[in-house]
Amino acid sequence: MGLAEYQRRRRDLEQRQQALAGQERQLEAQADRQAEIARLGLNVEQFCQRGSQGLEQASWEQKRQLIEWLVARVIVTNGEVDIRYAIPISPTSEADRFCHLRSDHRTILRLAQPLPAVEHHL
Repeated sequence: MGLAEYQRRRRDLEQRQQALAGQERQLEAQADRQAEIARLGLNVEQFCQRGSQGLEQASWEQKRQLIEWLVARVIVTNGEVDIRYAIPISPTSEADRFCHLRSDHRTILRLAQPLPAVEHHL
């Protein structure tokens, strides 16, 4: 094998090695994201279990306080009520409203008569 052929093969192998290293980093990052998602899912499930255990015996005032705690924002526009809610993502974040899993899901209620546009932050 001549020097030129050796250099070409070496470049090809180095490029292949770099591509494989990049794929390895991507797979590691993906595995980390999946582990984080699984951890968040478990924390949300545990939160729901803790909340549902006492919910049946909770008073109206306790249920109201729970709803106020979970609702992040209510937007009323042209007779529609848009409720944005937040769920704590870990037991320690239950005390900090900025560490919640926020929902892009919307609960839309249609009112009989349109109300003026209002945004209320809880």
